[in-house]
Amino acid sequence: MKTLLLTGMLLAVSGAGAVKVGVLLPLSGGGSVSGQAAKNGYDLALDEINKAGGVLGKPLELVYGDDASSPAKAVPEFVKLVTVDKVDFMAGGVSSAVSVALSGPAKQYNTFMAWIGAAATPVEDAFADHKYFFHYHPWSYYNFEAILGFFKTLKVKEGAKNIAIAYEDGPFGSAGIDATVDAFKKAGFNVVLAEKFKTGSGNFGPLVSKAKAAKPDILYWVGYDTDALPLATEIKQQNLKLGLIYGTPPSWPVGFEKNPLSNDIAGLSLWLPTSPNRESRLFVNAYKKKFGNVTEEYFAPLAYVNLKSLAAAINKAGSVDKDAVAAELAKTNMRSPFGTLTFSKSLKTQYQGFKAGNWLHFQFLDDARVPVYPVKFAKKALVWNK
Repeated sequence: MKTLLLTGMLLAVSGAGAVKVGVLLPLSGGGSVSGQAAKNGYDLALDEINKAGGVLGKPLELVYGDDASSPAKAVPEFVKLVTVDKVDFMAGGVSSAVSVALSGPAKQYNTFMAWIGAAATPVEDAFADHKYFFHYHPWSYYNFEAILGFFKTLKVKEGAKNIAIAYEDGPFGSAGIDATVDAFKKAGFNVVLAEKFKTGSGNFGPLVSKAKAAKPDILYWVGYDTDALPLATEIKQQNLKLGLIYGTPPSWPVGFEKNPLSNDIAGLSLWLPTSPNRESRLFVNAYKKKFGNVTEEYFAPLAYVNLKSLAAAINKAGSVDKDAVAAELAKTNMRSPFGTLTFSKSLKTQYQGFKAGNWLHFQFLDDARVPVYPVKFAKKALVWNK
């Protein structure tokens, strides 16, 4: 008994003072593809960080919380991580609606947040005055800047002129929709339809019927992975003729590339495992060694970079003092699978990581996501179906 008590005391001492990072992700529910991919990225980074000596001389600890992409679940989970688990920093964050709901408690508890997702501008508005908010994912206007540039090339090369827009009715899809329509028009496109839908409902019949009557060249849809297959199914059933279907979900359904309905659908990604840079190759090899497969979900390397950069900043600061860590994280100049990570001001927040230039465009071809634009990253030519 004495031996057991002594062992327990030694373990308690060894764990005392360890830095704890709370990680809030959608590990279940509609955003779970992104959430699970991100968790794998965090776990891989944690292994490497602790193998290299940990943080402040002790193994780094992660405490996970599942927000299920639900603001009602996310808020109490966030508060628990901060007040009960007493984490030193918060990381994660995928859903925009969840992140907007968290802005209140984040400010109440003055929480340090290293956030990997939540691209909608209402999130930027909500955290504009929070000095400990570091945002890694490009904001939606950076995403759209990349998409508009790609569509302009299609206008010249393929004669693409008419665009139909389908957008989910939450913050992710609806925020800035009027500005999106205006930007397309200013670029010389005709927006022949702008129709919202309820994400996860699977009811795309009326929307596709309207699109069919409008005769677009491109169907541009903004939603989540749960919308991809029902939308593709309805398009097939109604025989909607398009030059290109272009979607922007944070993640695609698992195995979607193996489904014939995915053929020629295009999308946006911060990263693909075929990325040629050295850091991407190292990440792919390490991921495959740990998990036995290769992911195509960019939230995995994004979470990996998120934790590695945060841990490095804490070590450089020499403490968990938020101001000291923020000062070090702000100076980040780190090679990553996405290119170099640095932080600079966005339109409203102080610390923005990746921006428009980090995006690439792919198409589902031959059971895989194949880069098609920019040309320097293209593995195959775009398939245009008109």
